[in-house]
Amino acid sequence: MHFSIYLNPQTRGPEEDVAIIDTTIEQALRATEAGVRGIALTEHHFSGYNTYGSNFLLAANLAPQVPAETMFLLACAVPPLHNPLRLAQECNLLDVLTKGRLIVAFAAGGSPVEYAGLGRDPSVRHEQMLHNLDVLERALAKQPSDPPYEWETAFEHGSLRTRIMPAAYTPGGPRFARATQNDEGVVWTARKGWYLFTARETADAMADRLALYTRTLAESGHDQASIDRLLDWSLVQKQVIIRDTDEEAMAFALERMEEMASHQRKNFSMTGDIKDAKHLKSVVGVSPQNPQEFLDKAMIVGSPDTVQKGLRSFADVGVRHMSLLFNFGFMTPAESGRSLDLFLAEVLPALDPR
Repeated sequence: MHFSIYLNPQTRGPEEDVAIIDTTIEQALRATEAGVRGIALTEHHFSGYNTYGSNFLLAANLAPQVPAETMFLLACAVPPLHNPLRLAQECNLLDVLTKGRLIVAFAAGGSPVEYAGLGRDPSVRHEQMLHNLDVLERALAKQPSDPPYEWETAFEHGSLRTRIMPAAYTPGGPRFARATQNDEGVVWTARKGWYLFTARETADAMADRLALYTRTLAESGHDQASIDRLLDWSLVQKQVIIRDTDEEAMAFALERMEEMASHQRKNFSMTGDIKDAKHLKSVVGVSPQNPQEFLDKAMIVGSPDTVQKGLRSFADVGVRHMSLLFNFGFMTPAESGRSLDLFLAEVLPALDPR
């Protein structure tokens, strides 16, 4: 099993933003120097759930600072919030800047606060994600000699006369993934031959999800070498809290979940006038507003030995890559750094000897 560090630091207000971003960069550099093989960056806007907002910009900043073999995993980009041709251009440019060490995952997102801020309608997010991805792929495939590509989304339209610039570093274009929590999405992803990004489930449930993905890849004509390549960097994401004892870690986890749940309730109260806002009760499967379910499905909490056992349970069902979030629920640098230090010193060497 190998790991990436998942960076999604929350902020309470503008007075915290710069220091949080500085800490995020420092932890990314520390983790990759210690042997963590990838950096996962997400996209959120306006809600306080992600301080840096643009995963493309942060990845471009980090790319020349980390070890040359470090993978960058955008988990995720939200197509309905983007102009699809600018998104295609940014995928290609970041592929160049990372020398092909990039996988861009797509998801529908859904925070009404984010959709409202960018002038989008969250009620059509799933349909628009699939439509915008089709526009993006057609734009990436267009050659300068092809006829103009006339495109339209629910929010924009245009005519591509030449090509997407720059060309990607990776032959055939950047590598893509889909982030999904359901069987329909897993099947769609496998049929496309994309990487699978998923989260917030138990090891047993993840075994079933991974089996469906692998089986559908084979049924879709992928050979074993291609399947292995996809499985190597498909990911399962977890929030991880490590302390010297299980009791200390659990007490801190419950405190952080309450802080996060309070922040979510405050944000949710702002969305009553936004169409389809009700789904926010759980954006990604489970919510810290239901602490036990969140602990069971979204987190691995405990001493270094307990966390190691929790991660091994996923390795035992075939998960090869885990993306771990150490900074969750408005932690201070020292609080999140404690989990990261214990992981790097006591857990990582046991699970990824390289």
